Amino acid sequence: MTFMKPGSWPSPISASLLAVAGNRNTNIQVVGDDLWWDEMRPSESGRTLVISRKHGDLLAPPWSASSGVHEYGGISWHGFIRDGVSFLAFVNKADQRIYVGAVGTEPIAFSPEPPEGEEHRYIELHYVAGELWCIREKHAEGRVTRALVAVSESGVRVLDDTSHFYAHPRVSRDGLKIAWVCWEHPQMPWDGTEIKIARIHDGQLVAPKVIAGNTSESCLNPEWGVDDQLFYISDKSGWWNLWSVDKAGNTAHLVNDRSEWGTPLWQLGPKTMTTLDDGRILAIHGAVDKQRLVIVDPKTRIAADIECEFNDFIPSIAQGNGKAYAFGSGPSHLNTLIEIDLHTLQVRNIFTKPFPVDASFFSKPYQIEAKRNDGRSVFGIFYPALNPGFEPEEKPPLLVMVHGGPTDHVNAPITLGHSYFTSRGIAVVEVNYGGSTGYGREYRNVLRGAWGIVDREDVIEIVDQLIASGEVDSDKILIRGGSAGGFTVLNVLVNSNRFAAGASYFGVADCTALALETHDFESRYLDSMIGRYPEEADLYKERSPLTYANNLTSPLIIFQGLDDKVVPPAQSEAFRDVCVAKGIKHEYFAFEGEGHGFRKASSIITSYESELKFYGEVLGFTPH
Repeated sequence: MTFMKPGSWPSPISASLLAVAGNRNTNIQVVGDDLWWDEMRPSESGRTLVISRKHGDLLAPPWSASSGVHEYGGISWHGFIRDGVSFLAFVNKADQRIYVGAVGTEPIAFSPEPPEGEEHRYIELHYVAGELWCIREKHAEGRVTRALVAVSESGVRVLDDTSHFYAHPRVSRDGLKIAWVCWEHPQMPWDGTEIKIARIHDGQLVAPKVIAGNTSESCLNPEWGVDDQLFYISDKSGWWNLWSVDKAGNTAHLVNDRSEWGTPLWQLGPKTMTTLDDGRILAIHGAVDKQRLVIVDPKTRIAADIECEFNDFIPSIAQGNGKAYAFGSGPSHLNTLIEIDLHTLQVRNIFTKPFPVDASFFSKPYQIEAKRNDGRSVFGIFYPALNPGFEPEEKPPLLVMVHGGPTDHVNAPITLGHSYFTSRGIAVVEVNYGGSTGYGREYRNVLRGAWGIVDREDVIEIVDQLIASGEVDSDKILIRGGSAGGFTVLNVLVNSNRFAAGASYFGVADCTALALETHDFESRYLDSMIGRYPEEADLYKERSPLTYANNLTSPLIIFQGLDDKVVPPAQSEAFRDVCVAKGIKHEYFAFEGEGHGFRKASSIITSYESELKFYGEVLGFTPH
């Protein structure tokens, strides 16, 4: 074993390996007797493919199945069988139109070209009697509107346009009813939503009515059962749990569990619960570091976890032909497509992404907890520095990672991204600060009116805990974050002297500018996170890192996508200009063709390599 300065340990996990092996899977669907899933490939300029178990890649370049609805997208494709032939419908990234093609044929445009000066985007497609029923987002004359629509070769029919936001349309098994989720400004979908149902008659929606939810209850993921019962996820109990409503409109809390069965709707289409053909329910639930697959019998209300080696699941479940499918990862596996036999509940790996280097280079995370002075707990996921060939000659540096949202959370998977740093001798902690999901509604609401305060305080609480426990070097604390995580990074750096350097990825610098310039989906988000604008404009200024930018002394590296519609480049440029004016060590990277989050291998490689090099210059190590 060699003793060597942390940060400089040679590692086989390179930024180029991270980009090449960083394909992301998000959705699965059973199509006839086949299984399809999607995959975002940085090595192919970040395009999203649809892959068939039988036929391989279904989309040749340059096609990319990626919707721009809400700017974050979600499930942007759908497979269906017509006259015994498998068809793929998808939203093409380049023009946001729907294209359809039989497997093995070139896709053709299905949705009409929008009028000049307008942009129409689609998402969550479903094949219904020769049409594609879905959500349409229309950008026209400076306004954004949405509707449930039916798209066919003859045009687009509006099914419902009475709400501002829509999610998760679901047609009943007999084709006679439809359910969907909807909400209005200023609510976000984790604040309060409604589930509506309507009868379907001659292709029209009849007598829509609210059957669950309100402005203070978040309902998600409605799914029809075999007997016309509707199942859904609600946080009425304080946790996103499994509920049902019967034909008479009676609701029931099927499983009372102090863990989450749902996930925030940052992207449209996540599916953490599905109904099975035999009447049972398959779902994902559990603590952020110990997620489980669970089978529920709605008649007995008995829930039984399925035994498997995975503890983290992508929020997508598919079922058909006596099998169910999910993507899971665990202490010994990267992302793995698994098959569950619904009769025996045995789990089998269909394919797994092999460790691109020896598994001993991957740090195994665990949850830590710190107590604030007010008694509230703060949670983090800690990844110790780990390399089989080296021991630290001193306490390792700590890289604090702050998730975005801010209403989001991190789980505890083994990842290449974390191990890129830990295998070089830098410990990592992901902070699930107050306001994060995964810990119930009460914890989620801690950030209401307190964004810029609670998140900053909780990050420092976790750092102090790790320093006090002797895990890390108190003089070598680094911090990085993207979007809302970048906001927290900047706020921490201008309000604390604990940090040696920071990295902001498209971080929010000016809350007022964000309120005035951001996209429609989040345009009223800050009402709950800070206060109403312009009535409380002074509060927006007070919470903005840019207001206190003259306090900045820590070196700062900044990354920004020039096509970002969520946090426009001006936000990052403002802090770049502060660094220039104050003579603070800094670097600024602006990427053409990247939006809110980087998809291209070249951008990923440049950002990781530059960030690590920057930290080395600050802390005095040479990366290998």
